[in-house]
Amino acid sequence: FLALNRKLLDRGMKPLVVKGLICRELYPKPDHRPSGDEDVLVAPEQFGQCCEILRELGLESGLEQADAYEIPFRKPGSYLYIELHRQLFPPEAEAYGDWNRFFEDVFDRAAELELPGSRVLTMAPTDHLFYLICHAFKHFLHSGFGIRQVCDIVLFAEKYGGEVEWRRIFDNCEAIRAVKFAAAIFRI
Repeated sequence: FLALNRKLLDRGMKPLVVKGLICRELYPKPDHRPSGDEDVLVAPEQFGQCCEILRELGLESGLEQADAYEIPFRKPGSYLYIELHRQLFPPEAEAYGDWNRFFEDVFDRAAELELPGSRVLTMAPTDHLFYLICHAFKHFLHSGFGIRQVCDIVLFAEKYGGEVEWRRIFDNCEAIRAVKFAAAIFRI
């Protein structure tokens, strides 16, 4: 994935890696935090070109929808699986489709991380923490969420808490009616 990410950066793309790889780096033993896929957010204006680049690099997708909010890509003969996002939440979803509004300008605040041997772009700490909360809340609304999501949120807050705009986290959680949910996660 890191080699693929470097190729996207070299081609002028600005892929923001969310969850998976970023969260793995929070754990004392990263291999204890498995990830079946990598989620990558690209700006809507780069989405089509990014899909083309992934196909040029040998990844395949069963979806060809030009308006899809995300398209999964798989590398044949490999475990590499990427969900390429134009938006983080399906806009047609009644319960959380409007949450994308909180992430419209994340590219302006993108953060850069140095991982072993590679540079990775991701969301700024406040945006990323709020996204982790939203993602867990989305799963809670459907069928529940797991302890891994709780660990991701808490470890992220521990590492980046000094850089997080906590008032914005609270205000955003209040806007989506998730204050008690977020408080419960931190209490756990």
